[in-house]
Amino acid sequence: MKFTNKKSFPLYKGGYVILGVVLLSFLGYNCLISDSSLFQLHEIGIFTLLVILGFVYWYKRAKHIEYDSTGLCLVFISKGLLFSEINNYREQRIEIPKSKLKKFHIKNAFFSKKLYLYIKTHGVVKKVCLDITFLSNNKIKALKMSLDKVVQENSSSK
Repeated sequence: MKFTNKKSFPLYKGGYVILGVVLLSFLGYNCLISDSSLFQLHEIGIFTLLVILGFVYWYKRAKHIEYDSTGLCLVFISKGLLFSEINNYREQRIEIPKSKLKKFHIKNAFFSKKLYLYIKTHGVVKKVCLDITFLSNNKIKALKMSLDKVVQENSSSK
């Protein structure tokens, strides 16, 4: 099974634009257009901080995710969206043989989802974490089904 969240890229990249427009319009209206300040300085600082935190969250979480389970290996590729065409410094590539996957766990937090893979190598179980926050629910279900199938095959082969 193969899938990617490539169709959602315009939405993710649009998030940066929306946050930037909101910040610039707020600051522009308050400082340039209105004669008297509409908001107090501490209110402007709080709003600016919230928008910057939104930028940081979006930058850290919005990723291009590819999954491929065809063949003998499981391949997970996670890349950043912003500047990934220019410099792909945030790429995380995990290629593991299907026989080494022991179990997996998907953790849903308030604003993030993480996939934990437990891989047995050289007699030691290693935990690998992938951020799947911006993967759709349908693709998460397909990922669960595919990984469940691999784990069941591994447990029945012993």
